[in-house]
This record gives sequence, C-alpha cells and structure tokens, in this order.
Amino acid sequence: MSLLRFFARSLFASAFIADGVHKVTRPTDVAPEAEKFTSAVAPVVQRVLPARYSSYVPELPETWVRLCGVAEVAGGTMFATGIGRRAGALLLSGAGVMNVVTALPGKGTPKEERVHDRPDLLRRVALVGAALLAARDLQGQPSLKWRRKHAAKKVARATARAKKRVVSS
Repeated sequence: MSLLRFFARSLFASAFIADGVHKVTRPTDVAPEAEKFTSAVAPVVQRVLPARYSSYVPELPETWVRLCGVAEVAGGTMFATGIGRRAGALLLSGAGVMNVVTALPGKGTPKEERVHDRPDLLRRVALVGAALLAARDLQGQPSLKWRRKHAAKKVARATARAKKRVVSS
C-alpha cells in the first residue's frame, strides 16, 4: 500500500472511528435521534429473520447506537490498516445509514433549523457514498473477472500457437 493511500484511508476512517468511540462510550447522547431509526428498522428486521432469531434483535435505541458504534470502530480500523479494507468499507457504509437517518429532519422541523442542519446531513451522505466507493476500490488493479478472462485468452493463444507448431512439424 502506498503512503498516500495509507494517509488517505487513515484520515477517512478517523471520522468514523471517533464517531464510533463516542457512540460506544456514550450511547445516551445519540439515542434520542436514533429512536426513529430503531422504531423503523427493528420491526422490519424482526419480521425478516426466522422466528427463533427474531427475539435477539435489540429494540432499545442505546443498543442500536452501540452496535453502530462498534461497526464504525471495527470498519474504520479495518479500512485504515488495509486489512480487510473492502469489508471494512462495507461496515462503514452500513453504519453510515443510521447516521444519515438520524440526521434527517423531522416533519415539524422549522425551516431555519433544517437549513442549519443541512451541511451535517450532506456530510453524512457524502461519507456513506465515499465508503461505498471505497468498498469497490481495487487499488488500480483489474477485477478478478477481468483477470480470469484475460488469463483464458492467454491460454487460448498459447494453445493455438502450440497447435500450429505441432501441425507444422
């Protein structure tokens, strides 16, 4: 990994790691905003999971905030170190969804407050987008699919050359 990539990843991940540590250590600070996320997501997850697992889905906002914080710390660490960077970026994007939902203004929010909170919402959306982009980053190397096709073409050319040599001899 190049030095530039290391610093860029570390800077990007630091925002998530700091936010995640805050959420793990003080979930009650974020829990009121996470209430709307929890009330919407917990029932859906409970319905989707099989009955024997649905009772394990947390319903308290503090628990969801802690889980999101753990995902941010783990994903940020993975991404910053380069060990499991794509999986870490996926964790960051998943945890970032809760951040975006908690930043959304409520229905009765005055216009001045919505305008004031808009930069925070846009920053959170941008971080989720960047995490999704980072999850697809191949560091300038071609994808496995391209490598497989390219290797198959090389083998086909080599086989054709060997066949010509055998036929001409």
